[in-house]
Amino acid sequence: MKQSFKLFLFLLLLSSCDFGRKGIEVKVENTTKSTLHNISVIASPQSYVIFDSIAPNETTTKFLDMKETNILDGSFTLNFTYPDGEKATQTFGYHNNGFPNNYLICCKINKMTAYVAFDRYCD
Repeated sequence: MKQSFKLFLFLLLLSSCDFGRKGIEVKVENTTKSTLHNISVIASPQSYVIFDSIAPNETTTKFLDMKETNILDGSFTLNFTYPDGEKATQTFGYHNNGFPNNYLICCKINKMTAYVAFDRYCD
């Protein structure tokens, strides 16, 4: 019985460790009829992820590494350029002491707007 309990505690501890991975997955969906360029999600000047371009009706996911983020509270910023050259910026969400509060950011970019959701609110 004690061995089973020790094994349970060990597995619980092991599953709670993230092994130094500090960050958040970012999923960007382009629902426009044109390719979007220069898409970035920024947590701090040191922590950002860039998607060079995303084709129409394409979804791409990357990991936003936040190891270099200062231990401060802050928000995320989404930047992108529409096909006509118009640049868009949207500030959203929150990170606490340089750590994200969620596991996934979902960005859905439409013709005129960008919708952002976290974790269970995606799709």
